[in-house]
Parts: sequence; C-alpha cells; structure tokens
Amino acid sequence: MKKKLLLITAILGIGGNVSAQYQIDLRKVKSPQISYLNMGNPGPVGKEIRINNLFLEEGGVPQLPVMGEIHYARMNPRYWRDALLKMKASGVNIVATYCIWNLHEELEGQLSWEGHLNLRRFVELCQELGLKVHLRIGPYCNAEIRNGGLPDWLVNHKQLETRSNDPLYLAYVHRWYEALYKQVAGLMYKDGGPIMAIQLENEYVKRGQIVSHLTTLKQMAVQLGFDVPLYSMTHWMDSEYPKGEIVPYAGFYIEAPWTTSGKEEIPTGNFEFFTYNRLSDNIGTDIIKIEGEVESLSGENNDSPFFTCEVGVGTTAFYHRRAVVPEEMAGEMINLRLGCGANMMGYYMYAGGTNPVGQVTTMQSSGPRVSYDYQAPVREFGTLGTVMQEVKKYNYFMNDFGTELAPAIAYLPTSNQDRNNLQWAVRSDGGKGYLFCSNYLYKHDRRDYEKVQFSIKLKNETIRMPQEEITVQGGTYFLWPFNQQMDKVLLKYATAQPICSMEEENGSTFFFFEDDGIPAEYLFTDEAIQEVRTQNGSVQKGKNGWFVNQLKAGKDCIIEVERKDGAIVRFITLTEEESDLIWKGEMKGKEFIALTNATLVSDHGNIVLIDNNPQTAIEVYNNGQFRRQVYQKESRNIQAKFKALSPLENSQWISATEGNEVARTFILHTLSTIEKACLRFASTSPNTMCFINGKEVAAQKSGDYYKADVTSFLTTEKNSVSFILADNEIVASEIEILLKNGKRLVWNTDGTWVSSEKSLPVHIIKDKNKPLKYADEEHIGIYEVYVPRPAGGEEETRMYISYQGDVANLYQDGQLVADSYYDGTDWIVSVDRLKDAADVNPLIIRIDGLKSIDEPIYFEKNVDLKKCVVPSLNSIQVKQEYRFVITPSDLNLAKVK
Repeated sequence: MKKKLLLITAILGIGGNVSAQYQIDLRKVKSPQISYLNMGNPGPVGKEIRINNLFLEEGGVPQLPVMGEIHYARMNPRYWRDALLKMKASGVNIVATYCIWNLHEELEGQLSWEGHLNLRRFVELCQELGLKVHLRIGPYCNAEIRNGGLPDWLVNHKQLETRSNDPLYLAYVHRWYEALYKQVAGLMYKDGGPIMAIQLENEYVKRGQIVSHLTTLKQMAVQLGFDVPLYSMTHWMDSEYPKGEIVPYAGFYIEAPWTTSGKEEIPTGNFEFFTYNRLSDNIGTDIIKIEGEVESLSGENNDSPFFTCEVGVGTTAFYHRRAVVPEEMAGEMINLRLGCGANMMGYYMYAGGTNPVGQVTTMQSSGPRVSYDYQAPVREFGTLGTVMQEVKKYNYFMNDFGTELAPAIAYLPTSNQDRNNLQWAVRSDGGKGYLFCSNYLYKHDRRDYEKVQFSIKLKNETIRMPQEEITVQGGTYFLWPFNQQMDKVLLKYATAQPICSMEEENGSTFFFFEDDGIPAEYLFTDEAIQEVRTQNGSVQKGKNGWFVNQLKAGKDCIIEVERKDGAIVRFITLTEEESDLIWKGEMKGKEFIALTNATLVSDHGNIVLIDNNPQTAIEVYNNGQFRRQVYQKESRNIQAKFKALSPLENSQWISATEGNEVARTFILHTLSTIEKACLRFASTSPNTMCFINGKEVAAQKSGDYYKADVTSFLTTEKNSVSFILADNEIVASEIEILLKNGKRLVWNTDGTWVSSEKSLPVHIIKDKNKPLKYADEEHIGIYEVYVPRPAGGEEETRMYISYQGDVANLYQDGQLVADSYYDGTDWIVSVDRLKDAADVNPLIIRIDGLKSIDEPIYFEKNVDLKKCVVPSLNSIQVKQEYRFVITPSDLNLAKVK
C-alpha cells in the first residue's frame, strides 16, 4: 500500500550567531576575465570544444570532464570493451591512454600494431561507445614502464641525446609520431572522430629547454595531422610551459610509494588540505591572490585552466611499499581537488592492466614485472576496486552538475593555512555554488570539530548552514550545495551531498545522500513552489522558505516539491550505504537510476548486471519509487586443485651406464638474458661433482640437497652440464632458469642424459626418495595448480589466491603471465585472460618469501610478517562470474531530454 505523504507547516526562523572561524566574505571578490587559448580545430559546428583559462566548453556550454586512464597495450583486446563499458557506466566520458613506444617497437624497425597494440581499433571502439579520447603520445611516458616508454635501442644510441631538441632524436620522434598518426588518421575530433586532445611528452623538467622542446613537439604533431581542440603537458615539477599554446595538467597522489621507503607512514602532504598550490608545497603561488581573509584566483596571472590528468585514487605497487588504499582516500582526494577548483578530473589509473612481456625483457620499470593493477576502480582482471564506490558518486556529480560548477571560482578561507583548523572551501560565481569540507587524513587521525556552522556572505545575502551547530567528526568529508536552481526549484542549501539527477515526464528527481553522521536538512525558497511534503521527516514553512529536517535517510526518503505549474520535483536522501550502490545510465534513449550490489553496465541497449553470485537483485527508480527485481541463474561450482612441489619434483634418479660421468647439452633459444639460475641436486655420494660448460660448480648443502647459483655459468646458446659420480652412485638434478623476459625453464635429469664416454643412455633408477621440501634458507614454495577449463563467453572465471610470502609469480607453459607483491589481500587472476585459456593446466605458482621480518618494506598492520618468511599457498577459491541481461521491455524508464 502506498503511504500517505505528510505535510507539516509551521513558522520557521533561520538565524543565529556563527563562529568567525567558519565565515567567508565573498561580497567584494571579482572573478578572473575569460580568455581563450590558442588550440587546434575546435571541431564540428554545435559541438565545438574550446578551452579558456578557467574551463572547457563544448558547444558553448561549460563542462567538467571526467577522464579515466586505460592502457590498450596493457590489456587483451578481447576485454577492451568490457573495461570501457565499466568506465562509462561509472561516469567517465574521456578515455586517456598512453601510446607506449617500446611496446610497439621493442626492436628497431619492427613496429607492431596488431592485437593488443591495435591503436586504431581501440580508438574506434571508444567512438562506438560514445567516449572521447585523449591520446598521450610521448615519446616519453613514464607509466612505470621500462625507460618510460623509450625503446632500449633508442636510449642506448650513442649519437643522440634523448628528450631534447637533438636533430637525430627529433628525427626518430618524427618517425614515431608519423607512425602513430597513420594509425588514427580520420579519427580527429574535427573529422567527427573521438580524439579531442593530445598530450606531449611527460614530466619534462630540463630547465631552459622546456618551452622550446614542448613547442617543437607540438609543431611536429600538428604538421603531421594531430589537429585537435586541446594540447596538454604534465606540470607538477616546477616547470615552465608554452603559455596559451599547451595546457599544463596537474597530478596528485596521496599514496605515493615512490616518495618514501621503509616501514613508516607517508607524512601528511600539502595535497590533503585545501590549497591553491597546484604543484607542491611551495610551488604555484603566483596564481593566488588574497582579499581580506579569502584566497582566490589571480585573474592577471591565471592563463590556463586547472585541469588534472593524474589524480591517484588507487596506487601502484612498489617493492618497498605495499599499501592497501581505502575507498575514503579516493573520496577525500576528489573532494579536495574539486574544492580547490579543478575543472577536469583525470584519474590515473582508472582501469588496471598487465604489462606485455617483451622478447628481450619484461617491460616494467618499477613494481611487479607484469601486474599493473593500480588498485584502480576497474582492476587488472575486470573486478571493481574498493575505491569505485566513492569514485562513481563524484563522477555522476560532475556529469550532472559540472556545467554549473565549472565557471565557479574556488575561494579558500585563509584559516586553512593553519592545518590544525577545519579545512573547507567554497566554489561560487558570486550567487550560487558549493561548499566543500574535508576533515580526513590518509593514515593519520584528525580531531572532531564542534560547534560548526558555515556562513557565506554573498553580495545580496548571507547563507548559513546548517540551521544549528554541528560536530564535524574526524574522517569526514563532504560537499553541500547552496542557491542552486534544480528544475526551477531554488534549493537555498542542503546538508546532504548531491549525487546525480534524472529527468522524468513531469519533473526531475535529484539524488542526495546523508554522510558522516551529519543530519540532512534542506531549505527551499521560491515563488514557484506550491507545496513541499515528505513522509520521512518534518516540513516547516516560514518567512525564509520551506525547511525540511528530521529526515530518516533511505531510498524511500523522498521530498516532493510541487511547483505551481503542477510539476513534481523530488529530492531523495539515500543512506551512505545505499549511495555506494547507485548506478546511473542510459538504455535506448532512456536514462535510469538503479541500486545494486552487482557491477552494472549498459550495452547494446540493455542493462547488464555482473555478479559473482548466481542470484542478484536490482532496484530501479521510476516515478517516485524503487522497484526491486531479482534474477537467478544456475550455480556453477568450480574448484581448483593444487599441490606443493618438492625440489627435483620432475627429475629422475640416473646413473652412468659405463664410466662415472653423466651429461647433457641444453640449448637456450632466446633473445633474452639470464636473470637467475639455480642448480639443485641430490646424490648418494657427498663427493659428486658438477661441471657446467667445463667449469666446476661449488655447490653447498642446503637441507636434503645441494644448491648453487649458476647464473654466471650459463650462456644463451649451448650449455654442457655433467656430473662426475663415484662408482655405482646416482644423482637427481634440476637447473631452474629465470630469464629477463619472464620465461621460466627447468632442466631435469631424465632418460635423455647420456653416459658421456660412449654416449650411451643413462640408467633410470625408480622408487628412490627425493627431498621432500625446499630448504628454509631458500625461502621459496612452488605449487602446481589445476583449474577447470573456463566456460568461455563473456562470463569470466577467476581465481582468488590466498597466499603468504613476499612475491608470487604465475607461470603458464613456462611463461610469466601474472605476478603479485604480497600485501595481505587475495591475489585475483582471471583464468579466461590467460594465454590459450581453453587449456591452462597445469599452472605453476612460485612464491618467494621474505628473507627477514626486518626487511625495510611497508606492510599494512594486519600482515603477519613471520608467516611471510616461509611462503605458503593457503587456498584457491574459484569464482564464476554471472551476467544478467535486462531489456528495455523489463523497465519503464523516462526519456532522456
């Protein structure tokens, strides 16, 4: 039964004294003058993208773009679409991607654009899905890739200086840019394609060369055909830049493993507070002006908008630092950047990936050799990261309210300069805006602030919120609107955070959430209002308008504002937990809002729910209520099996047929080099000697076997291995070889060995025990894993691997396909994404343990380091993905206007 809506009217007075600490006076501030930058062709008529010194506009309308980084070359192309759909579903509208030179041309002259390197297909797919593209064409990228993306053959070239205006270097860059352009010709924004921006170089800080080199690269790119509405560079290392020609982008990382070492927490930095400094703690102050007790933007010096391309809501793994980021770090980061005036939110990374393995080396510069998971919103193997819940709420906010927010200047109380004070900021055009507050520090405590009430002095009025003083608890961050027209209804303020909106046939619905223990209240004042009512709170009408409070947040907490023209505008206040479940999308011209624990994407005109459970549910909003639907599939119970391998597991005991020598020749066919090689053998005689390529190996007893590092003994060509045995003695041996390109080889004693005097086959001795385990001093565990063949199709099969140790590597047919730095969480690997996934067995997992609990490595407090010294594989849980398709006929949705 539909509950009767309750209307309460009373006399309301809004006022009271406000602590001076929480006042900001904007009556005399002046906004900077708008000036447009010298960019390329803005694009088709009516869709022109133009950049001014404050924001980006499309078709003359201010925008606050949401940009997410994904690297096409770090992902199997079969899964590009899946990742892009998840990005779009969570509010991303621009895809940024590095074009990494050394992945395309590892060996000089051998450029490849096939498979995961098919840039054109990737860009076309972005266009197909309605996503714009921001190409980052280098030549240098960083990206935690080898040489920052420059090929080895270029870096080692003796006749040129890389990353300079050296003519020979520029000739190679011209060749690279030209090859890139040929791949994407016809896909520029002016041509109706999705490529709307180009980034040149990255983190370029050669003093005296910055302007000339970046200008040279831009001219080269433009002459080749990269004619786009926006040219950018990264700018967070106190560098100059070609003003008016190239937009400098900022980057922000709170969890920055490259800044520290050892077991200590990262110190709190400037970026965790509201500040106008865009580069570091003491750089970028020239754009700031102070009027009274307010910091704002200096119009005279502000020649570029505040755009970002590397807002880190996750983090890459570094060997010396294994931090696990919470979702709150992501929310705090975005809230701070918006409050400081950011007008493009560019995330790095948004979708994790896997480094391709080169012919010569693995391609990482730091971090795991192949994993580039980044704890991103979309993780390496397609699951959603913890941070996604916070990220998508802010993305939806920027999508739906960015047109109003982008022109609004950030104003910061000078009290923020004392970090012991509550941190807050206002973005406003002088009449309307948003208040931002942050009382959260990453991995550091923040105290509660009592008796907080904010006062914003505008030219014609003063906005105070909330009505009564509140306590802002440690760990809190939020944004509140004031003086916002919401479908012809004036919201004077709300102490709930807006997420998104939805247009319906007879009015719009706006979705908010009550966060961090602060009661939600709303004040409406508009002559257009006929009536305000709610069934879950109190409505009071006074001289200042309609005041709504005492709300019980939840999906049925609906405020209905009836306009005098009969339209109904609704405001829904979700709980914080419900807000984590919200998804906004569009299917066949109709938009929808839904709550679900599942991952949600819109594809081919349908909603697709993705869940690890065979039963899932969705609640779809329509016309004032959420309608719940449950979907069921047949459960598939899949289990993996694994066993620990012992030393010499696949080696056979052998003896000489004649004489006392057994031998074999092994040939390494590889362009790579040997990173590490270990000889292990057991013998019935302590006097057994081993020779490799004619050199005697001095092996040491290690547990129940002998061991030696033989890296320097082996070559990448022919290798002769022999053992000299006493009479009637036997030997079992293995040489484990790890190549720099990720290949793992094991040479075992078996029936292919010979008695060297007459090249006679050796004797095989059976039923002889071998060592049971690896010696403690080796700190390794090696496991053989069998997992059922994947079902195929779009529903992935993933292993959730629980282990303890230092570093784990997964090999398939001797090739490294996945790896992990242990951080206390499960290691997730998609079976479907492995090479030749139809027949993956057996897989080998090699786990190296910590050498000592005193290693200078940062781990989260829940990690028991003692258990990491002797590595172990505890369990492998196989989770089957289920996909549920919901067609438009299942739903009654509002048309997108």
